[in-house]
Amino acid sequence: MRATLRCSIALILLALLPCTGTAADARVLARGKGAEVTQAELDEAFINLRGAMAAQGRKFPEQQRAVFERQLLEKLVLTKLLMSKATDTDKTKAKEKVNKILAEERARAKSEARFEAQIRAAGLSPASFEAQLLERATCEEVMDRELRPQLGVTPEKVREFYDKNADDFRQPERLRLLQIVLSMRNPSGAALTEAEKAEKKTVGSQLVARARKGEDFVALVKQYSDDPAGRERGGEYVFPVGKMVPEFEVAVSGLATNQISDVIVTPYAFHIVKPIERLPGEQTPFEKLSEQIQLRLELEATQAKLPEFQKKMFEAAGVQFETPQD
Repeated sequence: MRATLRCSIALILLALLPCTGTAADARVLARGKGAEVTQAELDEAFINLRGAMAAQGRKFPEQQRAVFERQLLEKLVLTKLLMSKATDTDKTKAKEKVNKILAEERARAKSEARFEAQIRAAGLSPASFEAQLLERATCEEVMDRELRPQLGVTPEKVREFYDKNADDFRQPERLRLLQIVLSMRNPSGAALTEAEKAEKKTVGSQLVARARKGEDFVALVKQYSDDPAGRERGGEYVFPVGKMVPEFEVAVSGLATNQISDVIVTPYAFHIVKPIERLPGEQTPFEKLSEQIQLRLELEATQAKLPEFQKKMFEAAGVQFETPQD
């Protein structure tokens, strides 16, 4: 559905397991109207799966290889069937979605080199990553168009869900602050050496001194912060009280409004913080959550209907499977 592609590169890579490229082994494992999958395509999908899991530090369960291969084969078939049904409108919407995601991920990576390094770590080129992402987005648009009329997620059901789960939508006390983030990693994603950390902490101490002397804090954020999303907001963040990184929470809890912190050290970065205000706990209005709840209910309904949807797609296309060969 619409929201499933909005995630980090690591999660996107796990979602892009199948691909419809070509390779040498042309033995056909599945065939139907609008879809034909070869052993080579299954092998490539399996390699992508193992690479993505390794990139997340996860070990592939070899004893379950046959199960994974069957799931991958079915996903490859479904992908091809969905792509065969894609309209020009589906493709346009998918391209717009992918362009937005890539722009956000590039901004988050801070440099093109780091962005590409994250992709290549999983054994993909940036071009193949974008192509597979576009294919996935196109499939999602087709599924959205095909399944949405069947989901039955009405405005009444959205409101009912909100009312029944009101406690889940209550905001805790929050702290709104400005923050300069000096990352513990370099632009390529590698951890800083101890010498580099010491140098960065020195920079942080200098920024503390400049802020306390009256320099514009937002200007310092935009010049020095390593968090691109934070820079775009002028360094503004809102954190729930009691749910921050422990070292960070302890340090900011004792700060007065507009007080400049010392350099705060967490496992991820050095932080210079300026609290703005404390916001009391409150119930989030339904109007602010209705779209989010609708997407959640649609996604749950889609997942429930997907097995039957896939079965009907396979039957309509007359898909027949052969046993994968080693």
